[in-house]
Amino acid sequence: MNDTSNAIPIEKPFIPKYLQNSPLDIYNKAAERPILLPSKWSLTDHGKGIKVTENQMGIEYIESGLTAAIRSERPIPEEAGIYYFEVDVINSGPRSVIGIGLAGKEVGLNEQPGWSYSSIGYHGDDGLLFVEGDYNDVIYEILYCSGDTIGCCLNYYDDIVFYTKNGINLGIASTKIFMGDKYPMVGVEDPSVQVEVNFGSRPFNFDIEYYAKTIFDKFRIHRRNNSELEDVSFGISDLKITGL
Repeated sequence: MNDTSNAIPIEKPFIPKYLQNSPLDIYNKAAERPILLPSKWSLTDHGKGIKVTENQMGIEYIESGLTAAIRSERPIPEEAGIYYFEVDVINSGPRSVIGIGLAGKEVGLNEQPGWSYSSIGYHGDDGLLFVEGDYNDVIYEILYCSGDTIGCCLNYYDDIVFYTKNGINLGIASTKIFMGDKYPMVGVEDPSVQVEVNFGSRPFNFDIEYYAKTIFDKFRIHRRNNSELEDVSFGISDLKITGL
């Protein structure tokens, strides 16, 4: 008999409602080692002055004058096909210097998302979009502050990122998705800033379920109409999934 007393327990995957019955969900139900999604902020992967709440959903900035950022505890797997999260701005501070977006592991924790390579960010103080260190061609010019909810969607099928504000789609932010791991990331600068993230444990402001269903249905039809794709899953690289 094998001794399993020292075996590392396998974490049960959390699947938000919009990804239920998606290729990732179907794979995870049968997989010995499921593919996990971001579900909380990291307790260690953040800049100086950021205080993480006990449930790892909220943060408060207790320093001043310096930029600090935080990443989720794990990256977004490409196998998800679509990934969406929202950030509730509880207190934006006096200047609303907040950046919300995606970043690689190599991006510094003393900068806003979008300021450097392997990152994209939508900033509250000026409403600008930054993609890998440059101003983006798309300009929202829509500020956000206390009381607003900002959403960020990564769509691997169409290679796009878009943002939402208070449940309204602001349009495509970028058709340029950087290579490598992609973590949800928030950057702050003013003292007393407080935000809380929603990775899908509660309802979203934006109707991501309808959006995701539209995308998944489109690719299911595409797969049925292309016999050469019969045994190839869409949205999940190098994995074979049946039942779609």
